[in-house]
Amino acid sequence: MANLTFYYGTMAVGKTTKLLQDHYNYSKYLINLVVLKPKVDTKGSNTVVNRIGENIKVDLLIPKSANLLSKKYMNKFMYAEFILVDEAQFLSKEQINELWFIAHKFNISVICYGLKSNFKGNLFEGSEQLFARADEKHELTVNCVCGKVAMFNARRVNGKYSASGKEVVIDGVNDEVEYIPLCADHYLEFVMKGKFK
Repeated sequence: MANLTFYYGTMAVGKTTKLLQDHYNYSKYLINLVVLKPKVDTKGSNTVVNRIGENIKVDLLIPKSANLLSKKYMNKFMYAEFILVDEAQFLSKEQINELWFIAHKFNISVICYGLKSNFKGNLFEGSEQLFARADEKHELTVNCVCGKVAMFNARRVNGKYSASGKEVVIDGVNDEVEYIPLCADHYLEFVMKGKFK
């Protein structure tokens, strides 16, 4: 039987690179794939692109209001053996439930790749539901500047750490915004300025 799987971690951990490698491996064996990403992710337009410029075309861009069980999407999914979802943290709770249903009802493996938490240290809606529903969860890790495992995504705006602002600001689209993976100690020091908020 198929599963819903979630690969997660901080920024710069290689989630999209993992998706691209999985896509390459499955395609090599002529496995039918559908690649999705949330429409809110404007980086790469209608492609999935990693930080070193590798990319593949997206089959479907998913609006936040989309019902993945609707005929429009199911017509595409029914021929797939695997559904690969980039930036899955941006999906709604209901869309994650729909992907879980698709995996188990129609025996289509669904693999999601995404962030665990936002720059404030809180779970994204999609990630939270993936932790509740995913049959398999795999954490990918990257190191902080100090060498410890990074746990947080710190937002820098014009070179300064920020703990305020909209939840979703895509890096690589907005030049003054970047995200830095930090360990808990450095997140406390750089972002929270040593204070409990």
